[in-house]
Amino acid sequence: MWENLYENLKNDSEIRELIRRGNANLGVLGYTDHSEAHTALVTEKTAWILKEFGYDEHTQMLGKEAGFMHAVGNAINRSRHAEYG
Repeated sequence: MWENLYENLKNDSEIRELIRRGNANLGVLGYTDHSEAHTALVTEKTAWILKEFGYDEHTQMLGKEAGFMHAVGNAINRSRHAEYG
């Protein structure tokens, strides 16, 4: 059940566009990669860390969702991007 929510986020065209635009914005500012590849890495590492600390599957999935969404705020502004994201 939780996997479906995460898959919906991953396949949402608006969210993917926000990630792409955020990466482009950061590129202009001289930051390193914040593309979908970066997002995938953060997503998987977040779930792995939560699993290693013994969190349940639901919490791991919430972590994946947060990891996937963490950089979308960069499409708006680098300052306070975590809150926007």
